[in-house]
Amino acid sequence: MFFDIINVLVLAIIQGLTEFLPVSSSGHLVLAGSFLGSSGVDAEGSLIFEIAVHAGTLGAVIVIYRDRIGSLIKALTGWAVSGFRSGDGNTGQIRYAGWVLLGSLPAALAGVFFRERIVGLFDSPAITSAFLVVTGIFLLFSRGKSGDAHLTWRIVLLIGAAQAVAIIPGCSRSGWTITAALLAGVGFEKAAEFSFMLSIPAILGALLLELISGSVVFTGREPLYLIIGVVAAFGSGLLALRLLIYLLKRGRMYRFSWYLLPAGSLSLLYFLITG
Repeated sequence: MFFDIINVLVLAIIQGLTEFLPVSSSGHLVLAGSFLGSSGVDAEGSLIFEIAVHAGTLGAVIVIYRDRIGSLIKALTGWAVSGFRSGDGNTGQIRYAGWVLLGSLPAALAGVFFRERIVGLFDSPAITSAFLVVTGIFLLFSRGKSGDAHLTWRIVLLIGAAQAVAIIPGCSRSGWTITAALLAGVGFEKAAEFSFMLSIPAILGALLLELISGSVVFTGREPLYLIIGVVAAFGSGLLALRLLIYLLKRGRMYRFSWYLLPAGSLSLLYFLITG
């Protein structure tokens, strides 16, 4: 039991630290799980555990962006109370909430229609390693990209499509969505905030999908492991998000490709050789 808990802590901390850095938390979770063996979580493979630790990092997003989230909730509540009539004070917030909803649709549709195939990818560390390389290459396109473009429905759908691709383990959600926004001419800070706001319905949707499917069945010590994972992911995620916000202001996200390209290539070579 002790070593199972250690494995859970390691995986959860990896999740928290890599969730907001553009290096693919899911990819690192799959590879770490492969190297460590059993994580102590006996559920529907690694996907259930990943969703659990994503809930921990969701808490970190809510803490960091609590003012923005509070403003959106206040505007939407006022909009509903007024009979859905927009006013000067809430039009911008309502539009932003609409962009978050629109940007969430591609990933939601991918999760519903391709769920079984996505689950299968989490059992392949070789495929995960290959997509780490792909993500590293994609991040290179963010170099020198920025702008002052406002969000439009076309840009939002582009970012949403990038988030749908990032469901694949090895594809960083933050890396793909922020890079897509930068390529569309959106400023770096605005792109980062929208990316993290998109993570809220994405994580909540994944949790809801698992609950509705009835595949989440806890046995033995599994609830303890998942609780430990959530708490550890929250703490490390909060630290990583604060650090990333500091680093994002310098616009050097492409430098994470210097890690992803060799790491993904070496792990891919290892798993191809070992089978």
